[in-house]
Amino acid sequence: MVHNIRETQFKLKQSVMNLRKVIGICLLSGILMACSDGDDEEISVEDTESSEISAEARPETGPLSAECLEADIVTSTTAKGVEFIRTPDACFDELPDYDFAANYLDIEGLRLHYVDEGPKDGEVILMLHGQPSWSYLYRKMIPILAEAGYRVIALDNMGMGKSDKPLNVAVHQYEHHVAWTKAFINQLQLTDINLFVQDWGSLIGLRVAGSMSERFARIVVANGDMPIIPTGTNPYHVPSFEIDESQPADASTFFDTRSSDRVEGFQQWIDYAASVPELMAGDVVQKLSAIELSEAEVTAYNAPYPNVQYKAAVRAFPSMLSGIEMQTLPAWQTLGAYHNPFMFNAGEYDTGLGSEANQRKWVDHVPGSDGVDHRRFQAGHFIQDDVGEDLALHVLDFLQTTAPEAPLITGGPSYNMRYCEILLPYLQDDKIVAQVWGTPGVDMCRQAQWDAIDFEDVAAEHGALSAIPNGPRFFVVDESRGAEVIAQEAETQIRQFGEINMRLLTTADLSAAQGEQLPYVAGEVSRSNTWHFYKGRRIYELIDTTGQVFVMQSFSRISDASLQMDDLENLGDRLTLPEGWQFSSRILTESLDMTPVEGVAYVLQDELGNSYQLVQ
Repeated sequence: MVHNIRETQFKLKQSVMNLRKVIGICLLSGILMACSDGDDEEISVEDTESSEISAEARPETGPLSAECLEADIVTSTTAKGVEFIRTPDACFDELPDYDFAANYLDIEGLRLHYVDEGPKDGEVILMLHGQPSWSYLYRKMIPILAEAGYRVIALDNMGMGKSDKPLNVAVHQYEHHVAWTKAFINQLQLTDINLFVQDWGSLIGLRVAGSMSERFARIVVANGDMPIIPTGTNPYHVPSFEIDESQPADASTFFDTRSSDRVEGFQQWIDYAASVPELMAGDVVQKLSAIELSEAEVTAYNAPYPNVQYKAAVRAFPSMLSGIEMQTLPAWQTLGAYHNPFMFNAGEYDTGLGSEANQRKWVDHVPGSDGVDHRRFQAGHFIQDDVGEDLALHVLDFLQTTAPEAPLITGGPSYNMRYCEILLPYLQDDKIVAQVWGTPGVDMCRQAQWDAIDFEDVAAEHGALSAIPNGPRFFVVDESRGAEVIAQEAETQIRQFGEINMRLLTTADLSAAQGEQLPYVAGEVSRSNTWHFYKGRRIYELIDTTGQVFVMQSFSRISDASLQMDDLENLGDRLTLPEGWQFSSRILTESLDMTPVEGVAYVLQDELGNSYQLVQ
């Protein structure tokens, strides 16, 4: 049943605004924080809701006008059968500090709105928002950056702001919004993009940047993340989307009473957003901001949504987390090799996306973060409202004091993938042959679990001569082609080492090194797959005294826990090569394939544990 609030919405908005004076501002994100009292004026909810407000008392224009709230709803349908409605233009009249010209693109028969300010030939800054905000969130930042000569583009996610509003909540899937954002970038032919993302804008934007990395010059994250959830372990579920009259009418009450447990608390947010009779966007933004917004600003956040029929997107967005698993992993891997400038800013009061641990995770992961001023502001989750001007100036300084290098070619499914291996050598006749067990395809090799493995116990348990740790490692190749599994045997065996699952990858003849992994001594590895490198990829080579070329297939953090893809170009300065050997690095002008001959690859390692395969 559609909950019709056309006659009560104006009264409800005024009631919530009055209630805010009593309860004050509460700052939280994920973990509840203390609320402070605001105005001492006592106001009864019953009194405010029961007071009659005539149509004549409504403003003539804007989001609370009759022209906005009482406009006829016209339903349209795209060629693919998606039903949608469009917020009346009158709802956006006279919004404070938001007088930007409207721009629209047609994407799959739906109109997507975006702000486009500043010189059209300026460097592009693309700003992506989350839920339940819209491009209004960037009103304080856009003028500063545009006046500095940048072309500032702030889009409204489909279903939000001035963009069209699909009526079916099922339309709002994570993959759809990623695809719409890519289509937007492609239609405007944007390149050398300086990306700014926050909240769901980061879950979408970082995914896009990781899969179109050659389009992005710099990346700025402010209270953001891109989760990776192992297949089959997502704890969140899609709600029923049935209106529940028992849900608290205002967001403040909900946030003050929800669970402090991360998973349980977010599932409650999923359920609340889906079922509350009227999700007031402005109230959510106010609750998770450190400053007191004006009543006009709160109303402006509500402007795109005259009633619940316009709110499919803001109701459904939290539930999109239930559809995220490993599809974000390739983007994470590519961003782990992103060498262009990267900055992560955080709001101190956002204890979830703005936490020090989350900020540190991204700063440690992205090579382009080195030497950048990553700040923590006195701000909440909606940092653009709390410190918009200061944040814009900080971003401006970042843009003007950093210089992008060559674009990063987007990585394939194996590129920069983290994995670990354990070699179990056994005596076979007159040879020492090691089983190679590894995590690719079955586990992510989390560092704490890897560190907890007792390798002497592993060797004893499996009757091996020893257990050789070989990780964590990161593939330099883009793809593994020509074999479902790396091992020649079709049947895949799985074992658990500590808390880490591994599969049998192949076997390696370690006889030449007497059962050990000695640097610069090649071993025979049984393998039938082809390592494929994309055109434009930088590769790293060892050349021995006979002119044989070994190309790096993976780098290691066994000896250097801080080694990253971006460090490899100058790796030759750190290696003690055998006499007559050379290290080189070059950019591929054509793609490169490395295929074993008759199922045997010749693989060696340098003294840091980086692995190279002979080009045959």
